[in-house]
Amino acid sequence: MPHLRARWGRSALVVGGAATGIALIVAINVINASVLDSFRRAIEEAAGPAALEVTLGTGEIGFGESALDVVRADPGVLSAVPLVRGTLTLAGDADEALQLFGVDVMADGQLERYRIASVTDRRALSEAMLDPRSLLVTREFATQRAVKVGDALTVSSPTGVVELRVRGLLEADGLARALAGRLAVMDLPAAQRLLGKTGRLDQVDVLVAPGMQVGDPEALEALQTRLRAALPPTLSVERPAQRGALYDRILASFQTMLVGLSLLCLVAGVYITYNTTSTGAVHRALAIAGLRVTGADRRQLFGVLMLEALLLGGIGTAIGIPAGVMLARLLGSLVTESMGVIFQLRFGFDDLVLNPRMHALIAGLGIGATAFGSYFAARRVTALDPLEVLRADPRSLAVRTSATRLVGWWLALVATTVVALVLEMRLKSVAWGNFGSTLWFASSIVIAIPVVTVTAPLLGRLLARLFGPAGTMAADSLVRAPTRTGVTVAAIALVLTVGITFASMARSHRESVRGYLTGGVFTSDLTISAVATEGGWLESPVPRNVADEIRGIAGIAAVETLRILPGQLYQGQRITVAGVSRGLFEPSRYPPGWYRKGNAHDAAAALQAGKGIVISTNFADRFAADVGTTVTLDTPTGQLALPVVGIAPEYMSDRGSILLDAGLLADRWEDGLINWALAFVAAGTEPGTVRETIARRLGERYRLKILTLNQVVQYLSEKIDRAYDFTVAIQLLIVIVTVAGIFDLLIAAIVERRRELAVWRVIGADSAAVRRAVTLESGAVGVLGSALGIAVGFVTARIWVEIHYKHLLGYHLEASFAAGSAAWYMALVMLMTVAAGYGAARYATRQSILGGIQTH
Repeated sequence: MPHLRARWGRSALVVGGAATGIALIVAINVINASVLDSFRRAIEEAAGPAALEVTLGTGEIGFGESALDVVRADPGVLSAVPLVRGTLTLAGDADEALQLFGVDVMADGQLERYRIASVTDRRALSEAMLDPRSLLVTREFATQRAVKVGDALTVSSPTGVVELRVRGLLEADGLARALAGRLAVMDLPAAQRLLGKTGRLDQVDVLVAPGMQVGDPEALEALQTRLRAALPPTLSVERPAQRGALYDRILASFQTMLVGLSLLCLVAGVYITYNTTSTGAVHRALAIAGLRVTGADRRQLFGVLMLEALLLGGIGTAIGIPAGVMLARLLGSLVTESMGVIFQLRFGFDDLVLNPRMHALIAGLGIGATAFGSYFAARRVTALDPLEVLRADPRSLAVRTSATRLVGWWLALVATTVVALVLEMRLKSVAWGNFGSTLWFASSIVIAIPVVTVTAPLLGRLLARLFGPAGTMAADSLVRAPTRTGVTVAAIALVLTVGITFASMARSHRESVRGYLTGGVFTSDLTISAVATEGGWLESPVPRNVADEIRGIAGIAAVETLRILPGQLYQGQRITVAGVSRGLFEPSRYPPGWYRKGNAHDAAAALQAGKGIVISTNFADRFAADVGTTVTLDTPTGQLALPVVGIAPEYMSDRGSILLDAGLLADRWEDGLINWALAFVAAGTEPGTVRETIARRLGERYRLKILTLNQVVQYLSEKIDRAYDFTVAIQLLIVIVTVAGIFDLLIAAIVERRRELAVWRVIGADSAAVRRAVTLESGAVGVLGSALGIAVGFVTARIWVEIHYKHLLGYHLEASFAAGSAAWYMALVMLMTVAAGYGAARYATRQSILGGIQTH
């Protein structure tokens, strides 16, 4: 305890390293569990008392109402409840979205079945809901927006801007609570018209007798079999829990990515713990040797040191777990927004889900990691001969490792990494990917000392040539202590690797999308879409006649359209189907190399005739599809089988996307909406003038944004940046702990050399020259650490972007190195190392020369 109090800074580093790793792992665990729980609850609440659900895809693609009659005709069905869903946004605030739930409000007990509790008198509500513009909102939303019953609410919908009347308030229970109060309810026919889904349903809930649902699973299974046989094969008949399991699978890859990122933080925390305890053990070698001379048992001293490590690890864990819960609360919105951009779904959670058993396992991991980091230092310092310790210079007690042996270990780690990544690609296993990328990250620690051993003499000669005697003194120190220097270099490399990897992931995503948009296929003078989004980056749809009206504006040469349906299921995976108007398939629009496979002219002819599809590169990889492969899609009008006529890069979906003719999509999916209208301005016409005309003619009826190509790129880049915002917090945690460790290593190394520095002053070096030499040495360490960090970071980023990312999130990105971020991190490292070296040298040179020489 006296030692811990005297060396409180170093003790705090051990605690901080453990706490940081534990906090991030706990936060990610809590966020994962909370998001899944919230999503499951939303599905369960939307299902209400339903024993079975009839949907197409993942429930975001509508199907004909005729299915309702088929379900109701089965004698085992007590009731069949039709539902539609959609998104409404406030006309004056596109960020404020309400999840619209269309249900037969007039039917007895319908709202109660779904735990939608109205605070309005039932009879008055029934009369009010006869108006097709009537709306129910939650009390929570009404309070926040100062809305009262009877007030008008102007909203933007897929069919335009409309004014609805609030006819009642809903209690924050059931589905309203699961959607965080962002629930709106309308009568079914009114909701269908407002969402552009007239004659279509999103879901049919099948209610059965309570005895069948609870006590007769065989009868329920028989009913499920009968309905599947009676309904079109494109519709699924599943239990609500099975739909929840589908989303579990959808989100699993993202959650695995979070686990992989948290492992990087754990590696950094363990390394800092190891370095800190190793340095502390060297400082205590004399005290331990004295105890050994007076009769203390070596094993007993080893046990005491390990007990101390367990104590510090326990304190770090005790701090890390509640800190992780608070971090989950802070990071939750950032992570859910990232998931929304990636999966094109709205996520959210209010209640944190805490799993005591999982937290106990994480606590054990944290304490075990601290013990692991301390074990080697404790074993070594207690195994030293006490008489040799008493006679030796303390610096000679530091760990000395053969550079050749370390290179061997590094090669073994690299070989294991390669094997793990090969297994990831062949088995499409993200677990192997996390294992391989973490091993490679850790390998930078092992190779640091050999790198210093080889490069220090070269750097030393350069310092001596450029800075004279001070450079010679700095060079001599670097060459004589490669292990001490290598430890600090490795810590610096960890910071740079994490920062460069995360920054390169975001940049690669941005640049891939930028290249895709500006490559010629979807370029236009103006892009017109709704202001509101369905979730993530995808804008809410608008009627196809918006494009027709734009075509009639003077100065418009052509208008092409794009309709994106993200809820299509294919082989159990949620993919995206995009309907593209025929003008966009003209071969002249394709830049060289856009088609990875397929002939542009043949593909265009097949697409324009509605007799082929283009698939994305990630779709081809995930489903082993190639040009000529027949892909069968479930549509509201039956199955559609089309051959693949081309493979091209696409970034609409993490699981893959399919491009086909817009007319074919409108016909087979019975859809009359578009997401983008791409307007081409006639030669000699000013785009700004056309833009103003579009806004004037359509602005009052639709909440539209009209963007140039550069603005579209900027909009999507901002969405991508928001998807990576949560990584900033992870980087910050790692940087704070690692930077503190680097300061400790630098300062401890220089303070340990007080005798050496005092000797320099005895033989004629003034204090300024000593400080200059030490500062140069610290700067050289920063240069070596930066060089190693950039090299390791470059490879790590390539591993994540080109290999790991494909199997984690499904996007096939073009790797782009974040050179600007790397330069910023290098500047930070140089500032940090030079400042630490100068501060420690100033402290050492302010001591008396005699005191420095007598230091042992």
